Amino acid sequence: MSPFYSDDKRRELSAKLLIWLAARASRNQSMLDRLCLWLVDRAMRRDPDEDFMRDPIIDNDQGFDPEELDRYQRGEK
Repeated sequence: MSPFYSDDKRRELSAKLLIWLAARASRNQSMLDRLCLWLVDRAMRRDPDEDFMRDPIIDNDQGFDPEELDRYQRGEK
């Protein structure tokens, strides 16, 4: 912990910095705006191994074909 700022003050400054970065990144008109966009994109991007929304069945294109899905929805085997 920094001797100059408390944790709440550091979070507040961090949030203000992120809001400023996001505002600059949304403009996308100057080189600084593009740098901010790159920083926001880099900070927000998840590692593919840590992404809980990925599904190995979908990623490997292993799924139902339309006839199998239709039979499954009708309760047939």
